[in-house]
Amino acid sequence: MENEDGFILKELSYEVLGCAFDAFKKVGVGFDEIRYHKVFHEYLLRKNLEAKYKPPIPLNYLGERIAEMQVDEIIENRLVVELKMIQTEFLPENYAQIMTYLKLTKLRLGFLINFGLHKAYPKRIIFDERRQADTEQWDQGFFPALSLRPLIDAVLAMTKRINTALGVAYHGSIYQPAFAVELKRNNLAYNDKVCITDTIENIQFSPFEIDYWLIEKSLLVGILAGKDKPRLYDLLRMRSYLKSLRLHHGLIAYWSVKNFQLYGIYES
Repeated sequence: MENEDGFILKELSYEVLGCAFDAFKKVGVGFDEIRYHKVFHEYLLRKNLEAKYKPPIPLNYLGERIAEMQVDEIIENRLVVELKMIQTEFLPENYAQIMTYLKLTKLRLGFLINFGLHKAYPKRIIFDERRQADTEQWDQGFFPALSLRPLIDAVLAMTKRINTALGVAYHGSIYQPAFAVELKRNNLAYNDKVCITDTIENIQFSPFEIDYWLIEKSLLVGILAGKDKPRLYDLLRMRSYLKSLRLHHGLIAYWSVKNFQLYGIYES
């Protein structure tokens, strides 16, 4: 519960973070992730805290299992912890991951804890169901008047159904299998392992696999999720991939922690 100063689960948070700091001090700098996990879990138990280590949490979409996530720790059925071992600040996908766990567990407070630097770094995450307005951004010329328009309309409808059913703040690994379910139900051919094979300055390169999907051999689609909005990098690489594949239309469906965003990319 909230304390008078508005800090959610203040006493439990201090206990959990104390266990994280103690675990890091015990293990030391630069070891594998599993050591920090197990020592942290042991310290939680020594505090007489109810700690569930990596409990599975399933998720279905249209009656099909699309994910079975494993949360690092659920503590006292009130707080979620996700541990990382990275030599950087937390990445957008780290935030999306813990927000996914908070949604699935219907809990409000979580902690990202990074054991990959010279000390344990925690980040407090509060899940708030309040949404901002969804947004759309279209390049001039994206919507064709010819044969591709029905396909674009169908794919847009699919992404919006997913948005309505699942909402925001999930990891991309949740939206992608839901999109596959939609494509199969609509009998649309797709390739989720697209490879680009090209020659640059007479240099032949091996096939380069991208993480955008090709629908009906004509529409390139990125199903992405993160904290705020797509990286400029993701928008620009869509343009590069379209040029390499000699395609014109790309769509990015992006779920942030607050809203759903659509970007139509057109390369003439």
